[in-house]
Amino acid sequence: MSMTMLPGISSTIMKTVRTISSTALQITSKMHTSSPCDSKTNTPEIKPMKKKPKKKPVKTQPPPALCSILVCGEHKTIQKELGHDLLIDVLAGFILSKDIQVSKVALMSNISVYRKNLDLIIRRRDLPQDLDPEIKVGRFSPKDDRIIKENWSYLLKQTKRESHLEENEAIEQIFVSSEKDQGLKKNILGYFLSQGLPTSRLATEVFNRAKILLCAKKGDFTPDEDKIIADFVKREGRKWSMLSEQLRRVNVDSVKRRYEMLGLDYKCGPYTAKEDEILLREVFIANKNILTNGSILSDDWKRIGEKLRRNPWNVRKHWSGCLEPTLLRHHAGTLHMDVRKVLIDHLLEHQMNYAQDVNWKELVKLPKFAGSTTRYLQRKFDSMRTNTGKMYPELSEEQLTTEAIQRWYNISKRNSTKKKEEYHEELVAFYLANIYPVVRDK
Repeated sequence: MSMTMLPGISSTIMKTVRTISSTALQITSKMHTSSPCDSKTNTPEIKPMKKKPKKKPVKTQPPPALCSILVCGEHKTIQKELGHDLLIDVLAGFILSKDIQVSKVALMSNISVYRKNLDLIIRRRDLPQDLDPEIKVGRFSPKDDRIIKENWSYLLKQTKRESHLEENEAIEQIFVSSEKDQGLKKNILGYFLSQGLPTSRLATEVFNRAKILLCAKKGDFTPDEDKIIADFVKREGRKWSMLSEQLRRVNVDSVKRRYEMLGLDYKCGPYTAKEDEILLREVFIANKNILTNGSILSDDWKRIGEKLRRNPWNVRKHWSGCLEPTLLRHHAGTLHMDVRKVLIDHLLEHQMNYAQDVNWKELVKLPKFAGSTTRYLQRKFDSMRTNTGKMYPELSEEQLTTEAIQRWYNISKRNSTKKKEEYHEELVAFYLANIYPVVRDK
């Protein structure tokens, strides 16, 4: 990653300490109890009417202050030097000729960040420390993504000089084949793609987001991709970033995991009770304090995966998504609480419409989510959002808000959770009988 300040522009689980014992796991068991009345009478109790909680007023941010894109002297210089052969010159020339209005604070921080691979998103820590706090970084919502894609389609339509130029070819020229030294021209495109966004964003980040939206490939790996992966590693070695770029996959780790699975006879499907018991024993052998510091070495996951004959990444995912939350919620006294309704109500109360609006690390610190992990709550939210989309297929990504999820939750059929609860109880019983005493005494 390289970052340059372009010339002419001024750069303006709550790690709640949960204590089981002074020498063992630090986890607090919070139990809420209530006692019945000591005496009863025949007089019917008159219950006050419950007042519906008032919704907090929606906080609306004022629209960003705007200015002409040509306020930047470098843009005027580029406008005079643009040619007509390269597509990026044609697009930049069209934008500058329209003298569009752009976020003033973003233009005053006209930073260019070069990202070659799709997985390398821009984070605030990659940017200057004195970056204006008004500029939002990351957390693009479905609405933001829609606006960016619509702006790209409009720009391409307005500047299409050759009828045979397909959109895929244009995407290839602009986002894949363009050179590193075209940062300022890419920023000009980024300002156009930012038109209509509700908050100020750096043009370089919006351009990078458009690259991910338009170029990244999602879904299962195809047989053709499997062949490319195998041939590439044989020829070039384990250069995962280069390989993921060739495949146009956002997640480098997923490409690496895919290679590790090729030709191996890993077990798939649900985990058995016996496998879960083995997994519990092994993770606590690797780290007796795993419930408080939450990590073990990758070599340990590999060793456990080999013992279970399962993919190490899948084993780790099963631990963090199922077994770890079960034990934490047991210690917090929330094992059988349906956290979904609590989560929906909280997000609605605080006007959080999408997962991108939520600070999951801060959310798990709240007492109402005691025993939950960020991954556990995110999986619950994603699962509910997926089910909402299946019930209401007419809804777009932007329309799949927390309010829509609440509508699904209120009318969806509740399946019996008896078997799941029994399984959780058996798992906890095994943990308390075979693992917790050993860990506590160490």
